[in-house]
Amino acid sequence: MDRPLPDPQPVSHADPAAIEAHGLFRTALAHHGAPLTEAYRRLREDPRCVSAPALGLYGRTVDVPGKTGEGDEGAWKMISLRDEIFVAISDCQYARARTELVPPEGFVEFHYLVTGPAHVGVDDTDHVQVDAPNGIICYQGAGLHYQITCPQGPRRALGLYVSSRYFQRLLDALGVEGEPIRARLAAVKADELYHLQMRLTLEAVQSIEQLLASAHRGVRELLFVEAKCLAILYASVGVWTDSLRASAPDEILSARDLMLMERARRMIDDDLKKTMTIPDLARAVGTNASKLKRAFKFLHGVTVFEYSLRRRMQEALRLLVDERQAVGQVAAAVGYQHQTSFTTSFRDFYGFAPKDARQLRGGERAPASDPVRGEALHADPRD
Repeated sequence: MDRPLPDPQPVSHADPAAIEAHGLFRTALAHHGAPLTEAYRRLREDPRCVSAPALGLYGRTVDVPGKTGEGDEGAWKMISLRDEIFVAISDCQYARARTELVPPEGFVEFHYLVTGPAHVGVDDTDHVQVDAPNGIICYQGAGLHYQITCPQGPRRALGLYVSSRYFQRLLDALGVEGEPIRARLAAVKADELYHLQMRLTLEAVQSIEQLLASAHRGVRELLFVEAKCLAILYASVGVWTDSLRASAPDEILSARDLMLMERARRMIDDDLKKTMTIPDLARAVGTNASKLKRAFKFLHGVTVFEYSLRRRMQEALRLLVDERQAVGQVAAAVGYQHQTSFTTSFRDFYGFAPKDARQLRGGERAPASDPVRGEALHADPRD
């Protein structure tokens, strides 16, 4: 009889200081800045791990770490397919943004987000359109370390980390069809990061939803995950080759580009009262608006607008609840010229009016809904 994947439990290997820093599964299983292969090695050595050695499969469910009462919920389901494809299925609620350092390991990564903003495409006016489920492919240069951020709130996602040896075999099998991908990755320098945002096929979306809703347990679950993930991977490679043939916009980011994205994030955090358009912010940090929009979304998990709105609303809630400031004062403090516009945005974001925030105390915080999308960093473009 198959053993079920055990219920999530705190990981004994986790570094307390790293947990305090709110990292992701690399941090929880190993330590801050740990390679993914090290995290999965520790996963495999854990007695709670379920495995099928003859098939090269193993995995278990890992609880999202956090302090009691903070609001972190859910788990990561982590499965290895012969240590050639590492699978991470996230079904979580993060009480605050989580950041993790990503060292270079030669993986070709496929990330699929099914909660929150999804498909990202670029139309003829270079305007980023956000619709349903979103897929991102990325490949990291051999000398580049960078940080990835998952924002506060719900996260239902799938990550596939494909080893270079497996991916080369896959491209070899594709023959001429795989050559555009091989050439594109070969152009990535040691200090660069390649990424492509892609439209998912209906079959891929359905397979991801089936993975998240799986009722399988134990070895049968390992087999189910393997079958679904391979189907998703092959479909995504097909989308990738089609995108390159159609000259869809992909991008190679330098270490300097990544630094500029972090500078943009800090500029938003440092002055929530300031109203800036995306072109204004791009000029201020020394890049162009198109790169800012695409790269910021990749690194921080949300668009520039969404990040700015989240930060304004979080600060507004803090001022209302902890500082007990008047609604008009709070509106001005987070960049609104008109209290009515602030009240509308706050209600849309949290589901209740600013005056009702007085009922919240200390550690209580309302979950943030998905923010309204837009182009300006200001929470209401009309202001």
